[in-house]
Amino acid sequence: MTTFTFYIRDDRHDIPITQFVIVKDAERARLRAAEHLLESTHHTAIDVYEGDHLRFSLTPGVAARAVH
Repeated sequence: MTTFTFYIRDDRHDIPITQFVIVKDAERARLRAAEHLLESTHHTAIDVYEGDHLRFSLTPGVAARAVH
């Protein structure tokens, strides 16, 4: 299991929301990030880090393709 840090950009806040997610691998982190991003129209992007390394960023259009 690996811990990923999600920095969720939300148009209602100046500072990203931080969420820690423990999943099996980066692909599961990508799916969780995509699902989370699509939960609110206020979420504009999610940056996903593994430690200090940026693994990927998602926007709503990319997230919609990832979950289907």
